[in-house]
Amino acid sequence: MSGQKLALFAVFKPDVMPTSEELRAQFSTSYPLFKEMEALEYKCWWISQEDGEWGALYVFRSREDLERYISSERWLKLIPEKYGCTPKWRVMDVGMILSKVILAEAEGSWSG
Repeated sequence: MSGQKLALFAVFKPDVMPTSEELRAQFSTSYPLFKEMEALEYKCWWISQEDGEWGALYVFRSREDLERYISSERWLKLIPEKYGCTPKWRVMDVGMILSKVILAEAEGSWSG
C-alpha cells in the first residue's frame, strides 16, 4: 500500500559525543526545514549520553516519501557532514501515533 505511513529510526554514534545542550542547539537549526517538509508527519530527536549516541524517529506519510528522503543528498551527504558520522538506520511499520502536544517551535520543546 503506497500511502501507508512508515517510520525511519536513525542512530548516530559519534567518536566524540556532544553535550545534550550542543545537540539541542544543532537540532534547532534543522527544525525549520523539517517543519516545512510535507512528507514528514512527525520527528522526535532523542539523546542517550549514557550510551554515547543520539538519533531521531521520523514518520513519513508514504514509502515513496521516505525513499525520496533516504536517497537525497541531504541524508547521504549533508547530515553525515554536519554531525560527523553516518547514522545506522532502519525502516519500520508504524503503529498508533499519539501526540498530546503539538509544538510550533524548536526552542524549549525538550522541557515540560
